[in-house]
Amino acid sequence: MPPIHRNRHRTRNRTLSLILLACALVACNRQAPELPTAVDKTPTPKEDPNGIGTVEVAPDAAFVGPAIDDRGDLVTRQYDFATGTTVYVSVPTKGRKIGDRMEVFWFHQDGRLRKDEHKKIAGPFTAFEFQPSEAGKYNVEVDVNNQPIALVEFEVK
Repeated sequence: MPPIHRNRHRTRNRTLSLILLACALVACNRQAPELPTAVDKTPTPKEDPNGIGTVEVAPDAAFVGPAIDDRGDLVTRQYDFATGTTVYVSVPTKGRKIGDRMEVFWFHQDGRLRKDEHKKIAGPFTAFEFQPSEAGKYNVEVDVNNQPIALVEFEVK
């Protein structure tokens, strides 16, 4: 009988050794901590559910005034007008192609469009005119090939 007793201890020792080895392997098989990654600080444009986006325009892309010269450039810049006065918006066209479509939209402070028109670029300036009949603040949006390039504000008193 002594040989049988020895085999039981060997079997138990082997089983315990295998269990300890399995536990050690499981404990050592952890993944290393995740290394930090670079943070992208570039702002992502927020999309509006109505499809409205933000556009940046150059501050010197268009100007308003009471008169233009024969090239379409403003004689003087002005941002306050009397009711019934003709207001001109002049857009320097340097860097744009002759024949590109330029369009303007004249908005009143109530948000309603008062006038829109378009022309083909034909020289160093493209000018448009509007004679507001209502007092209030106005915005003139200028687009080239359906892309906004300028927004000018003025007031009619």
